[in-house]
Amino acid sequence: MVKTVIESREASEETQATLTAESSRLIDDLLSEGRSHLGKRYVHGAKGPSAFDCSGFTSYVYKQFGYSISPSSRAQYLEGTPVDRHSLRKGDLVFFTSRSSGGEVGHVGIVVEADNATGNFKFIHASIRGVKVSDFEGYYVPRYIGAKRIIQN
Repeated sequence: MVKTVIESREASEETQATLTAESSRLIDDLLSEGRSHLGKRYVHGAKGPSAFDCSGFTSYVYKQFGYSISPSSRAQYLEGTPVDRHSLRKGDLVFFTSRSSGGEVGHVGIVVEADNATGNFKFIHASIRGVKVSDFEGYYVPRYIGAKRIIQN
């Protein structure tokens, strides 16, 4: 298992090293946009900017920077490039099942911080309690499905 963590860490460092300064600024700006909506209310099917559901939030934030991604979490899971949990970086989309999704994708958020050595991360998302930042723990751990990268380098 140590070998896997070391290999993942090395892959992550390579990924971070290939991220251009322009893309790094873009991701920081994208996360600032996301944070500007903290506390806004959750409304099923809402696409912003006064209220959001989870996929409406992610598609709205990305759209502000010229990225057109689907307004559906299940469709968003089919977009972008798959990313291992130990290779996440800020701006990646993370996907989960939900209580009502029947084991399929039912929730999405945007990574704001990642610890690739442990596979833990924080993400911003529109939850039933509104737009907030959550840790990858508790409720989310058994529901994690995967991650996708929209901004490549």
